[in-house]
Amino acid sequence: MYIISTFYKFVRISDTLSLQKSLKDFCLEKEIKGTILIAEEGINATVVGKEDEIKQFHTFMSSLPYFPDLLFQESSCEFMPFQKLKVKIKPEIITFKVPDLDMSNTGEYIKPEDWDAFISRSDVKVIDTRNYYEVAMGSFKNAISPNTNNFTDLVEWIEKNLDKKDLETPIAMFCTSGVRCEKSTAYVKKLGYKNIYHLQGGITNYLKRNKCGVLWEGACFIFDDRIALDSCLLPTNA
Repeated sequence: MYIISTFYKFVRISDTLSLQKSLKDFCLEKEIKGTILIAEEGINATVVGKEDEIKQFHTFMSSLPYFPDLLFQESSCEFMPFQKLKVKIKPEIITFKVPDLDMSNTGEYIKPEDWDAFISRSDVKVIDTRNYYEVAMGSFKNAISPNTNNFTDLVEWIEKNLDKKDLETPIAMFCTSGVRCEKSTAYVKKLGYKNIYHLQGGITNYLKRNKCGVLWEGACFIFDDRIALDSCLLPTNA
């Protein structure tokens, strides 16, 4: 059995090359695979290994000065869903192409346990920030899909579809693990919208912590060989 660990953090990283080497060396030694993206703005990663190795990886990550409080989201799989290890330095940990976003001014988190009740309110506009092919596999009931091809397309959709005269209506955003909504909510707040929220830890955290949630429909698309997860976070073999 393999353990999949997904995590991200927006934090200013000055020595990206040094961090890249440290993470690559550790993962190679422990035979951990996956994708780790590093940028000056932070880290975004999904890694896979045996249980003991992933525990050691978590301990190692938490020992680094940048990451004392990472939220590791875990699931399990009977096969290795990654073919190799990639540790890359990028301009952004999630490409959005909006300069000067204040990542300390993002939307307010809604806990998974409170999400169904919150998005059931008639005054809340619920937006799925994922790509069209992800939404096609599953989403929350009555969520708006921008029908985007990639995350950067969401910028244009927001500018064209959110009412600039109504800055008060609550907007709730969600994505797979939460990282995209950090940027999308920061952007919407930058535009002047006041009541902005997002699902803490994304869909995967919701499915893990909210087994009785009734508003999720379908499967959750993911970017590895598992392709999609059911409500128990198990591969659907889609």
